[in-house]
Order: sequence, then C-alpha cells, then structure tokens
Amino acid sequence: MSTRFTRAQWGAIAITAAALALAGCSSSSSTPAAKASGSPKASPSAASLTATQAITLAGQNAGKVTSFAATVNVQTTGEATTTISGTLQQRTEPSPLVVANFGSVTSQGQSLPGGIEEIINSSVIYLKLAQVAKETGKAWVEIPASELSEISGGNLGQLLQNNNSDPLVQTQMLASSTNVKKVGTTTLNGVPVTEYAGTYPISAGLARLPASERTKVSQQLQTLGLTTDHFTIWLASKQQVRKVVTSAQGSKVHQTSTIQVTSINGPVSAAIPPASQTATVPASELGGSGANGSPAAS
Repeated sequence: MSTRFTRAQWGAIAITAAALALAGCSSSSSTPAAKASGSPKASPSAASLTATQAITLAGQNAGKVTSFAATVNVQTTGEATTTISGTLQQRTEPSPLVVANFGSVTSQGQSLPGGIEEIINSSVIYLKLAQVAKETGKAWVEIPASELSEISGGNLGQLLQNNNSDPLVQTQMLASSTNVKKVGTTTLNGVPVTEYAGTYPISAGLARLPASERTKVSQQLQTLGLTTDHFTIWLASKQQVRKVVTSAQGSKVHQTSTIQVTSINGPVSAAIPPASQTATVPASELGGSGANGSPAAS
C-alpha cells in the first residue's frame, strides 16, 4: 500500500495523531470516588483563591476525571513538522478507549485529504483515511500494537505518552508553577472562566503526577528534550479546566497545543470496525523497518 506521502511523513502523521489520541489512554483516576457522576464537589470561588491555590485545586480535580471530550490543535516543528486539529473523546474506565476525528492534518506542508478518524483501545489503533480507502477498498486501517514500536525506528510506547495532548495531565503538571498569575476573567461558550498564565520546569511538573503516570510521561519528555513549559489556562467556577494553551521547546521539536474541554465525565463509546472494513498496515509503510502485519485482537 502506498500514498502520496513518503514513509517519513507517514511516520510523522501516525506518531502525532496517535500521541494526541493516546495521551491519557493509560491514565487512571487517582481518586476512585470521583467516577462519571459529574463534576467534583464545590470548591471556593476564584475570587477567594490565589492563583497558586486555583491551579493546585484544578490539578487535584483533573486527577479525579475518568473521561473528557475536547477540541484540539497541536503544531509541532523541528525534526518533523505537523499540524493536527479536530475533536477528541477519551476515557480510562471501565476500559481505555479513544474516539478522535482530526479533520485537518498536514505534514511538511502537505495536507492529508479528509484528515484522520481514530478509534483506539488497549491493543489496536484504527485509522480512517480517505486516500487509503481509495487504494484498498477498505474504510479503515488497522495498526496492531505489536508493530507500533517499529514506527520511525523509535519507541512509540514513549511517544504516545505526550502530555501536551491531554488537558487533564497538563493541568496536574501546571500546579508546579511558582510564577502563575491571574490574568483576568472572560467567558468560553457562555461559561464564566478565570484566566491564569505562567511557566513551570518539566521536572517539577512530573513530580505532580501519580507515580505510574510519571514514568511514562517522563520517558517521552526526555526523548524530546523538553525542559520548560509556558502555559495559559482558563478555569470555570469549580476550578475545572475549560481550556489550556501550552508551548514547550525541546532539543528536537517545539510544540504548541490548544485544547478546549467541551465535557467532563461523559460517556465515550465506539463501534469497532469489522474485519471486512479494515486493512492492516505493516510498520514498513509507516516509516519503520517492517513487521508481519498480523492483526491484534480488539
């Protein structure tokens, strides 16, 4: 199978899209009592909190969330230049699941017609691409987890833990900032929010994460060489994140993400594509060295 994209571009697209969608797929609620019953308990109003207190509470609340929906835009420049925009739904319980629709995808200045749709569980990534559908007659591409580490010769297991694409992981890390300041108040989609901005050392942000998550995120950030993150975050009245913009510079890439949360602890579900509608992509088509391409169980 081939497209007008080179194997390197395939690798960049697959890595960026999968990293976006899988960022929180292995996360788990740090507070079991906070299930999909809705928002956390009422907390003090923004007016009565310092900026540091507000960000700290937001991080605590984010650690209790088990699902979210958001619009995302992530721009990466450096070794691979990509831009991906669209919608993302993600849950961690009762089992990891991601449903994404990235309607705008570009790599090295080339646009991917129709963008990418994704359904991801713990063992398989399903991608829906118009160009591939024309060539294979199949609506979906299936990438077994056993082949992911072959993409671009790297460990995709590390790349998939990209904190810049999960607003809940991000919010927990932002609480390490020592220079966060209140910027002002505004509304987002009719919801009153308070805006804060600051920076934090990546190492300090990692210390705010649960141990199981910290190791995974740390490996990926070390791969990119990220050291400092600049952020702006908008919090609703109960210190729930509504929007977060981050900009991080690494030794290999610079990445800017804009994520606006549209729902928290709502249902996330998807119908797994049947085998008759899927084509399996070997790692060699994604910029790697090749693999046997046998599908994994969904």
